[in-house]
Amino acid sequence: MEIDMKSEYNNKEEKKILTISLLVSNRKDTIRKCMESIKPLLEALPSELIAVDTGCTDGAIEIVKEYADLVVNFPWCHNFAAARNAGLEKAQGEWFLYLDDDEWFEDVTEIIQFFQNGEHEQYDRAWYVVRNYLDFEGKNYKDARVDRVCRRVEGLHFVGKVHEVCVPASKRIKFFSSYVHHYGYVYKSMEARKKHSERNITLLKKELEENPNDVRMIAQLIQEYRADEQYEEARKLRETTL
Repeated sequence: MEIDMKSEYNNKEEKKILTISLLVSNRKDTIRKCMESIKPLLEALPSELIAVDTGCTDGAIEIVKEYADLVVNFPWCHNFAAARNAGLEKAQGEWFLYLDDDEWFEDVTEIIQFFQNGEHEQYDRAWYVVRNYLDFEGKNYKDARVDRVCRRVEGLHFVGKVHEVCVPASKRIKFFSSYVHHYGYVYKSMEARKKHSERNITLLKKELEENPNDVRMIAQLIQEYRADEQYEEARKLRETTL
């Protein structure tokens, strides 16, 4: 079931230049920050926000409904690409930007200018930065560039049950300095950390059963084994596949 949150807005003839899409889970502690950080984009550009509800139970989706143009209810099937595609399929924007509900932008001025000054016509993709914090105080972090903004072209879709990516790729890439804050790799306990790794390992194994020659997924599984201190499993996988 889909919920149209702003029917008057969606009925406008104005062509949308940007669709923002995110998956909504139980992130009530960060969802307001996420929404407020993308609000300037929604206000400055002909745009829309599509939220994909993957089974939220903590009330976060009610906060999202204050901002979203469309809410798509998606029964969780342990497949992040499928969930992303559910939002992409409803997109009307010329461009598509996606993020997670535990991420929030520091400043989106650069992204707004990219679309307002016409620079976007020269590119097919744009990468922004995810600032992955290593402690809850935010003192230590690692920045990673991520391919999260793409022109909607024929055949565009997500692949990967976890660590999903949007294909096909493009060589015309804009690199933003804009970044999102992300505390998703800081855990309150070793049990929480292990649970996260086990989930990813399970999904990566299923992905490799279907696509055994996917080098990217192999590398991701090796990384997850190491994060879970399964060093022997990581070594075996590397020796037998790479």
